[in-house]
Amino acid sequence: MKCIEFFSQNSSNNQKCKLLHNFPQDKLLAWELETASEYSPKTVSNEEVLCRQILSPVHYDRETNTFTTAAFADASSIGMSVNRLGYTSKEHIARMANDRVGQHNQSNPDKQRSFFGTIHFVCDDIRQITVQTEEDVNPVRGFAVYDTALEQDRSHADICEIVKKKSHTRSVRLSIRDLANNFLAGCSNQQ
Repeated sequence: MKCIEFFSQNSSNNQKCKLLHNFPQDKLLAWELETASEYSPKTVSNEEVLCRQILSPVHYDRETNTFTTAAFADASSIGMSVNRLGYTSKEHIARMANDRVGQHNQSNPDKQRSFFGTIHFVCDDIRQITVQTEEDVNPVRGFAVYDTALEQDRSHADICEIVKKKSHTRSVRLSIRDLANNFLAGCSNQQ
């Protein structure tokens, strides 16, 4: 099976990242070099900046000034959506996020959300997150990044968790949260 076949067949599957566990990790890493969408401008390179839309309160708790566990949990199920900054603008990402929030708030008046902002990752930093497993001599990758461009958003990509054990998934998600915290710390230091 090719990368584009898998993602086309599972585009609406809320558990597609769990289905990735049925493939060997070397295949999942090779898929990063293949397009995952017919709308893709190209595969995601290590140097690209990836932007994650952060919504409050689902991803970020303003009272405690911390990320929630849900902020990065999509990486283990549907895929953690990000936008490739090289194929869109910060303004366009903000418009998309505000549109999503507006639609959610209209349908869920008792569970209001707001757009908090974006977190930026360098793709290679995500790909460098590894975990030591009992089965492998060398550390294994925690995440793969696929260019899952959409017809209406060619900048879309997904970060998918590709480790299986619960203790490993917890570890790699903490690492991605650390990257997000470092980004926030860098932003507050610039002000």
